[in-house]
Amino acid sequence: MTSLDLTKLPDFLKSQRWFAGKAWPIKSVNVVDHVPLDLGSCSFTLAVVEVVYELGQPERYLLLAKPAAEGIQSAMDTDDCVRALFHILREGRTVPAGSGRVVGEWIGPADATFPSPVPVRRLNVEQSNTSVVLAEQVILKIIRKLEAGVNPEYEVGRFLATKTEFRSTPRLLGALTLEGAAGATLALAHRFVPDAVDGWRYTLERLRQERALSERFLNEMREMGRCVGELHQAFASASPDDAAFAPEPVLQEDLQRWSASIVGELGVTLADAGRLHPDLEGRRERLIEQARRLALIPPSGQKTRTHGDLHLGQVLRSHGEWLLFDFEGEPSRSFTARREKYNPLRDVAGMLRSFDYAEATVSLEGGTPQSRVEPTRAAFLEGYRRATEGAVFLPTTEASFHVMLSAFELEKLLYEVRYELQNRPDWVRIPVQALLRMENTQ
Repeated sequence: MTSLDLTKLPDFLKSQRWFAGKAWPIKSVNVVDHVPLDLGSCSFTLAVVEVVYELGQPERYLLLAKPAAEGIQSAMDTDDCVRALFHILREGRTVPAGSGRVVGEWIGPADATFPSPVPVRRLNVEQSNTSVVLAEQVILKIIRKLEAGVNPEYEVGRFLATKTEFRSTPRLLGALTLEGAAGATLALAHRFVPDAVDGWRYTLERLRQERALSERFLNEMREMGRCVGELHQAFASASPDDAAFAPEPVLQEDLQRWSASIVGELGVTLADAGRLHPDLEGRRERLIEQARRLALIPPSGQKTRTHGDLHLGQVLRSHGEWLLFDFEGEPSRSFTARREKYNPLRDVAGMLRSFDYAEATVSLEGGTPQSRVEPTRAAFLEGYRRATEGAVFLPTTEASFHVMLSAFELEKLLYEVRYELQNRPDWVRIPVQALLRMENTQ
């Protein structure tokens, strides 16, 4: 990194939209590992830096930078640098680093062809990463904030692409990985899906247009349920010798642990939310009782890998089909926590909550509240259950199925209450009202 002015790194970081620490005083920025890349048409440095703040925990970021008159310039602003990075991945090359090596991996079709030079189009919608579209065939995501451990998005994408027949997803085509002491997944390449609309926008538009749900819309929700069910079947197909993905039986201790966690979250969440919604406090015992039921059902079904953060914003609508994407899990959790196996009904609960949010959003925009959530939920569940009929990863009885699903939905509701209290207090009524409805149906 001798060609870069290291004293300029703090200012450079704070000028980048993906840098999350803009509000915190930086104590120092240290280079953990770096790779000088001289690739003919473009020379730049790939560096992993550790940002130490005056307060709080250090964070690691990936920089792709080159010298400039003003100090440092992002290499991603130069098309030739983007192409050079992609060629390392596409050709499966290995480049030595200061204390390790950068490894390119291509798992896409061997006969995939690209024009020369590869057209580069930048996307300006992301905040936490940097994405570019190459030849309208590949979307390359540069992962900016790095974490120790196995990246779930890479791990799950590779499993689905190479070990299963599940194709209702933008297929993972390759990756760039830094091996060594500062090891991390640096970039991911997926199939680019043109003209796709995310499920959140798609559903909102349909709800705005349809006072009463059409059979077409309900069929689309059934298809979404089927798609999620097929994803779960794919996860459950992992061989027993694949420790990261092999299904494991749900044990009584799992049910007890999940139940205790929800009870604990109930106590904290209701204490905070009760100040704004005192009527919740009177429901505490009934909600705790509901959470505790999970520990009392006979253990059945399996723990598998799951999507981990499933909602309408994590599906795409393209050419009349649903595609599931973004398998990185909840960003607020560690990689280790995101890779933990759960019963797949946790994903189902997340999607069911998303339907409620979509309807509530339309109402907040001034639309007339409609009784459309229950038919939408029922259609999604119908499609899901058809796709998973007889699946060994689901609870064996109807009673256990509904107790587990209800418990995971309660867990999601509590998360939503905490999120809204911190970020959008005006929206907290959406999960609070759902909590009251849930309690009243017990």
